[in-house]
Amino acid sequence: MSLRFITGRPGTGKTTFIQREIRQKLLGDPGGAPLIYLVPEQMTFLSETRLAHEPELGGMIRAQVYSFTRLAWKILQEVGGISRTHVSSSGLNMLIRKILEDQKEELSVFTRAADKTGFIDNVERILTEFKRFCVSPAQLQEKRASIGEADGGRVLSDKLHDLERVYQAYEQKLEGKYIDSEDYLRLLASAVEKSRYLQDAEIYIDGFHTFNPQEYLVIGELLKKCRRVTVALTTDRAFRGRQPDDLYLFRMPGEAYAHIYELARAFQIETEEDVALYEPARFRHESLRFLQSRFEELPFPSFPGESSIEIWQANNRRAEIEGVARSIREAVMEGSCRYRDIAILVRNGEAYQDLIETVFYDYDVPYFIDRKRPMLNHPLIELIRSTLEIIRGNWRYEPVFRAIKTELLFPPGDARTLREKMDRLENYCLAYGIQGERWTSRKRWEYRRIRGLELENLPQTDEERKIEQELNELRLLVTAPILRLSRRLKRARTGKALCEALYLYLEELEIPEKLEALRLEKEEAGDLVAAREHDQAWDEVMGVLDQYVEILGDGPADVGKFSAIMETGLESLKFSIVPPALDQVLVANLEQSRLSDVKLAFIIGANDGVMPAKISEDGVLNDEEREYLRLEGLEIMPGSKRRLLDEEFIFYRALTTPSEKLVLSFPLADEEGKALLPSPFINRIEDMFPARGGGLWVNDPAELEEKQQAAYISHPAAAIAFVTSQLQLKKRGYPMAGFWWDTYNFYMENPEWKNRAAHAFSSLFYQNKARKLSEKTSRELYGDHILASVSRMEQFFTCPFSHFSTYGLRLRERDVFRLDAPNIGDLFHGALKWISDTLQREGIPWSEMTKQQSMELAKAAVDDLAPKLQHQILLSSKRYQYIKRKLEQVVGRASYILSVHAKRSGFEPVAMELAFGPKKELPPLSFTLKNGAKMELQGRIDRVDKAESENGVYVRIIDYKSSAHKLDLTNVYYGLDLQMLTYLDLIMTYSKQLTGEEAIPAGVLYFHLHDPLISAEKMLTAEEIEEEILKDFRMRGLLLDSPEVITLMDQSLESGNSAIVSAGLKKDGQLTARSEVASKEDFEAIRSYVRNIYTEAGNAILSGTTDIAPYKIKKQAACTFCPFRSVCQFDQSMEENNYRLIHPEKPEEILAKMRKERRTDENSHSG
Repeated sequence: MSLRFITGRPGTGKTTFIQREIRQKLLGDPGGAPLIYLVPEQMTFLSETRLAHEPELGGMIRAQVYSFTRLAWKILQEVGGISRTHVSSSGLNMLIRKILEDQKEELSVFTRAADKTGFIDNVERILTEFKRFCVSPAQLQEKRASIGEADGGRVLSDKLHDLERVYQAYEQKLEGKYIDSEDYLRLLASAVEKSRYLQDAEIYIDGFHTFNPQEYLVIGELLKKCRRVTVALTTDRAFRGRQPDDLYLFRMPGEAYAHIYELARAFQIETEEDVALYEPARFRHESLRFLQSRFEELPFPSFPGESSIEIWQANNRRAEIEGVARSIREAVMEGSCRYRDIAILVRNGEAYQDLIETVFYDYDVPYFIDRKRPMLNHPLIELIRSTLEIIRGNWRYEPVFRAIKTELLFPPGDARTLREKMDRLENYCLAYGIQGERWTSRKRWEYRRIRGLELENLPQTDEERKIEQELNELRLLVTAPILRLSRRLKRARTGKALCEALYLYLEELEIPEKLEALRLEKEEAGDLVAAREHDQAWDEVMGVLDQYVEILGDGPADVGKFSAIMETGLESLKFSIVPPALDQVLVANLEQSRLSDVKLAFIIGANDGVMPAKISEDGVLNDEEREYLRLEGLEIMPGSKRRLLDEEFIFYRALTTPSEKLVLSFPLADEEGKALLPSPFINRIEDMFPARGGGLWVNDPAELEEKQQAAYISHPAAAIAFVTSQLQLKKRGYPMAGFWWDTYNFYMENPEWKNRAAHAFSSLFYQNKARKLSEKTSRELYGDHILASVSRMEQFFTCPFSHFSTYGLRLRERDVFRLDAPNIGDLFHGALKWISDTLQREGIPWSEMTKQQSMELAKAAVDDLAPKLQHQILLSSKRYQYIKRKLEQVVGRASYILSVHAKRSGFEPVAMELAFGPKKELPPLSFTLKNGAKMELQGRIDRVDKAESENGVYVRIIDYKSSAHKLDLTNVYYGLDLQMLTYLDLIMTYSKQLTGEEAIPAGVLYFHLHDPLISAEKMLTAEEIEEEILKDFRMRGLLLDSPEVITLMDQSLESGNSAIVSAGLKKDGQLTARSEVASKEDFEAIRSYVRNIYTEAGNAILSGTTDIAPYKIKKQAACTFCPFRSVCQFDQSMEENNYRLIHPEKPEEILAKMRKERRTDENSHSG
C-alpha cells in the first residue's frame, strides 16, 4: 500500500500521464486487479471517452471511471447497504419544507423566513454542508450551549437552535430507511474495508483541487485498503509536513496535498516520491507557456514577443457576443479548429444565456450551454403549480389563465382555434371580473354587450347567445378536470392518496401523449435540446410524486401543506441535458467546468465584481458567524473573505484552458448603459503581454476604420443588420466603404437571401407617418353621413390618428373589471337623474329638499343603480361595497349642495340628462360638409337651467364632473374642450323648442361632485363649516358679463365673491375683475368659431386625414394616456414625429382671435 502524488501546473500532462499509465497496464495485463480512475462527476463522461480512445485499446474491463458517488454505488452493491431508498434533491427539499411546517411553533428565526423564495434551498445547502463536513446535530447543540448572548450571540444561538431541530428531524426521517447523496460517501468509507473489489486495486484521483471531509474520509480508507493511491494535484511543489501560504496561487490543491499526506502518515502508509511534471506540453504557443509559468510573479513579467492572447472590450454584452461569434466563424473557416475545439468560459452565465442563444442562431454557430436550467417554466410544471394554486387560492384569475396558457388543458386537435377561443374567454373574465365561485357555481354565465349604465333591459341578440354558449362550453372544458382533482384531493386521507389524485389528473388530461407530440414537433424542427426537455420534465415530475409518496405518503392529508411541499419539490427541478451533437461550441461555467482538448478559449464578461467574484453572504450563516464557529472548532466551509483567496487560482485555471489561443473580453456597459469596469486580472494580462491582439467590438461598424469593418461581414443572416445601418448612414450623407455595396448586391442577386434582406432594407425608406386615406376609402369607413359625439371630435383634435384608430380601425382597449372614472361618472349622472325624477314625481322642488332627504335619496339611487353598473362591480366584494358607501356620501353631499343652490338661485332646471340627436328629445346639431356629405352631433346634456327676467329668458348649461374642472379657452380654440360650448350652441339653436321663446346665453358651468374636507386655522361654527363647504362646490366656467345674470345665479350675493359661481360684484354693482365672464358678442364669436372648426374637422375626416399629430401643452400631452401608442409608435427621435405644441394664451387673447376669425368669415360670406 502506498501513496503517490502527481504534481504540476495546468497543462503539464498530469491527466495524460495517468491515462497512459492505465493504458500500459491494460495492455500488459487486461485482466489484472482493478484500475479505478476517480474524477469529479462532470469529468466522468469525458474521461471515459478519452480512455476508450487510447491507441491499441480495443476495450477495457479492468479500468473503470468513477465519481465518488458512482464508486459508492459500486461498492455498496458489492458489500450491501444500498437497499435503502434514495432521496433526490427535490425529495430533500420537500422533506425540509414538511419539517419546517410541522415545527413552526418550536422554531425561533426560521418561522418567518420559511415561506420566502429561496429559503428552502438555503437550508438544504447548509444541511448538505453539515453532512459533507461530518457535522452532527449534537455538535450544533453543543456549540449553541457555549454561545453567549452578547454581540449578536443571541441571533446565532437561535439559528443553531433551529438548524439543530431541523437537522435532527431530517436525520431521524432518513435513518435506517432512506439515503441522500451525502450519505453515500459515509457509507462508502465504512464499506471500503469489506470490499473484495478494492483489494489490490489501484486508485487514480484526478481533476480535484480540494476535497471535503467526507471525501478525505473515503481517501483515508482507500489508502488503507488499496495497493496504491495516486493523486494528481495542480501545484508546483510538495507540502509534506507543512501548509501552503494563504496567498500562494495553488493554496487549494496545496492544502489537499498536505491533508492527504498527513492521512498517509497517520495510517503509516508509504509515500512514494512525487511525479513532478514541469513541461507545459499542452500549449502550442510560447506566450501561453509564459502565462502558465509566470502568472503569479510580482512585479508582473513582460512577454517580449507576439502573443496568441487577445483582449477585447465591447460597447455592451451584445456587441461582445457578436464579436465572439465572428471570431469563432473566422477560426472555423480558416481551418485552425472545429467547433468542438472551442470553449466559452463565463462566470455570470445568466447575463449571457439569452444573448448567446439569439446571436449564435443568427451566426449559425452550433453550441451547447453546459448549465442546468430550472424547469419552472416548462408547461407541465406550470400546469401543476397553477392548478394547485387554483384549488388553494379559490380560482383567482392569474393561476387560472396560467394553467390555460400551458395549453395542456386543451383536448388534442386544433390548438390555434382553441387558443383564439381562450383569448375570448380571458377577455370575458377580465371584463366581468370572473373569479372564485363564479367559476364553480352552477349558475350559467351571461353575456351582454352593455356599456356604461344601462337603465333599460334590452333583449339578448342571437350573436350574444352564440358567444354565451361558447363561453360556457370553454368554462366547462377548464373547470371539469380541475374540479375532479379538487374533489379527489378533499377525499384523500393520506399523502399517497393526494399524489394519486394528482397523477390521475395528469393521466386524464393525456399529458404523456401531449408531451410526446411536443417532443416529436421539436425533433422535426431540429431542436433536440427542447425535445429531450419534454421527456425529462415528465420523468422528473413522476420522480417528485414518487419521492413524496416514499417519504411523506403515510402522513395525514392536508391539501394546503401538500401544495406548498409539492411547489417546493417542483421549484428544485432542473434540466440536465447532455450535448446533442459532437461538433459544438461548449459554453461552460468558468469555476465548475473541467475541460480538455480545447484549442481556442473565450473568457467573456471579465469585469470587476465578476472576476474576482463579489462573494455575497446569501446563506443561513453569515461570514462572521461562520468564522466564529470555525474558531470554536466546528469544521464548516469558510466565509466569503476566505473564499476570495481562491479567486486568483480559479481565474488562472481558466486562462490555462486552451492549447493554441486565448481570448478575453469584457463589456464597457450593461443593458441600461451603466458603466462596467474591467477585471483587475485584465490589467495584469495587459501588463504581461504588451504585444497582444484585440481591440474594440462595437454594435455599429461605422465607428471603426474601414479595414476593420470587413470583419462584420461574417454570415449573411447577421450581416443584414450591419448593411442596413451602413446604408442608413449613407442616406444621411456619411461616407460608406465600397464593400458594403458589394454585400448589398449579394443579397439582391441571391434568391435565398433577397426577400429576407429586402424586408430589412425597406426600413431605410420607412417614415413613421400614417398615409392619408383616399376620399373613397374614408367614405367607406365613415359614410356620407357622420353621426358623431362631441368627445369623438375632441379626439380628432387631440390626435387625428387616435380618432382613426377608434372610429376607422375600430380598435378598443380590452375591457377590465374595474371601477374607473367613466364608470363613476356614469353612476353620478344616473344618481342625480334618479333623484331629480323622484323629486319631480313626488312634487318636491329641489330648493325644499332637506339634508336628510338628500342622503336618503342618494342611498336609494345608488342602491338601484349599482346592479346595473359594470357587471355589478359595486356588489362584487367588501372593498367595492365600501366604495359604494363612499359614493353614496358624495352623491348625497352633492345633491344637498344643489338644493342650497336652488334656494339661492333664480335659475331652475328645465331638463336633466337631455338627449339630442336623431329621434331624440332635441334634434342634432347639423353641419354641411363638402361634396354633399353631412355631419350630425348627438349626445346628452347633464342639466339645462333657465331664469326669466325683464330682459328675457336666460339659459345656462351645467355639467357634472367627478374631478375639478374649469373652461380653458386655449383648449376650446384648439378643439380640445368643445363640450360645454357645443351644448350651449345646441340649446340656443333649439331654445324656443325647449323654453318656448328665444333665449339669451347665461353661461356654462362645471359642478364638481365630491365630498370635501375643510381645513381651518381656528374652530368654526356649524354654519361657518357649511358655508366653507358651499364655497368648495363653487361652480366654474364662463358666464355672461351681466350683473343681472350673476345676481340671478346667486340671489344672496350683494357684493364680494359668490359662493355659488366663479364671479363677484363690487359695491357699485359691477363685476369684479376675477369674474369668469364674456360678453354676448364673445359668446356669439365662440359659437361661430366652434361651428367652423367642427366643419373643418368633418371635412378633414372625410378627406382621409390620419396624421400622427398629438398635441402637447406644457407637460400635458395627448400620448400620456393614449391606448394606441403601440399602434402609431410615435417616437420623438424620428424626424417626422413631433408634437403639435400649443402655447397657453390669456382668455382675452383667444377671444380676440375668435372675433377676428368671425369677422373674416362674415366678410368672406358677404363677399
